[in-house]
Amino acid sequence: MSEIFSWIADYAIYLSIPIVSAVVGFGTNWLAVKMMMYPVEFSGLGVLGWQGVVPASATKMSRILVEQSLGKVISQQELVDRVDARELAETMHHRMDTLVQKTVDEVVESAQLWGRFSLSRFMWLSAPEKLKQDIYAKVRAQLPEIMDSISEDFRRDFEVLGNINESVIERLQTKKRLLIDIFLGAAGREFTFLARSGFYFGFPLGIPVMFAWHFYPVWWLLPAFGLLVGYLTNELAIYMVQKPLKPKRVLGMTLQGLFVKRQKEISVYLGQVFAKELLNAELLSKDLLREPGSVDKIQELVYRSISEAYAKFPNLVRPLVVASIGPEEYAKSKEVVAGIVMEELRNPDPRYYQCIDESLDIANTLGERLGKMPPDEFFGLLHPVIAEDQWKLVAVGAALGLVAGYLQWLFLS
Repeated sequence: MSEIFSWIADYAIYLSIPIVSAVVGFGTNWLAVKMMMYPVEFSGLGVLGWQGVVPASATKMSRILVEQSLGKVISQQELVDRVDARELAETMHHRMDTLVQKTVDEVVESAQLWGRFSLSRFMWLSAPEKLKQDIYAKVRAQLPEIMDSISEDFRRDFEVLGNINESVIERLQTKKRLLIDIFLGAAGREFTFLARSGFYFGFPLGIPVMFAWHFYPVWWLLPAFGLLVGYLTNELAIYMVQKPLKPKRVLGMTLQGLFVKRQKEISVYLGQVFAKELLNAELLSKDLLREPGSVDKIQELVYRSISEAYAKFPNLVRPLVVASIGPEEYAKSKEVVAGIVMEELRNPDPRYYQCIDESLDIANTLGERLGKMPPDEFFGLLHPVIAEDQWKLVAVGAALGLVAGYLQWLFLS
């Protein structure tokens, strides 16, 4: 028994080498993953500091992510064509009566006959209810055509929407935590593998070091192999996450890059995130109405559509309206109607957003089409994250391995 304990005591220091190698491999890879994402903001002083690779390159990463996904599978014209004005009109049916009455009443009441006296208001309030209801009904019948006209104008001049991809990029690059969450959500398993693989690779890499130290225990051996282990575990793990892009049979096993292997699953996740956080009706509406140039173009399109609708107004109604408010005020009323339409665009009913989102169907479209992308194109979604400053991550891993090897030499000595 004493001989066994004596043997263990003699060789325990050697057995510790592959164990330490495994711990170093895990530690360096785990740190590399964290350094890709954190800290969100720069931490340090001058050149002595660090910011996560992804947040530090938020603008570049956002552009690559959007252009490699949304930009490749859905065109802006397709999104515009998907919105059906008739469906919108049906969705907003519960608001039509109120909207029509508000429009007609405001047009009439804003008009002035005989100078500054609003005789038209008196005439309208005194008009028979049946006449009012008849005018309301005629205007209501025109609304679907007006909405069709506005929608068709948007389709012809869809650049009024601006560049949707650019809007998504701008939104994403200002939300660094969301950008990090997207990459972690999409490639979380791969990043976990990156960290754990350091242990799997580190242990076998430490076995030859154990024998080398037994026969040649020079001071630089452990630090040198520590550096090598830190470097190789990072490089091997990064390679296995990315390559090979297509399945390959090696020694009876099918090998494929871990990220590409989960292409369909990751595509579904990205579709859901884009639909919820980056590209939906509410966000697009806010983008449009935030830019003065876009607002001017929208107002121009709306006014043009209203003018066309006026020209087609039923002969029975037009004379009644002109008689009620006068020819000059009738012409001015187009601006009143356009203003009401713009106000409706600024404060829409939530069901309006829901209808457009269902038409756009971003989650399903993006998830399905990304899932069918060629592996080399889909690989472009993750590769920039790893490739950006990859040498720094590998260098840090190697440096930590060097330090760990030196400390192990001090301990064994």
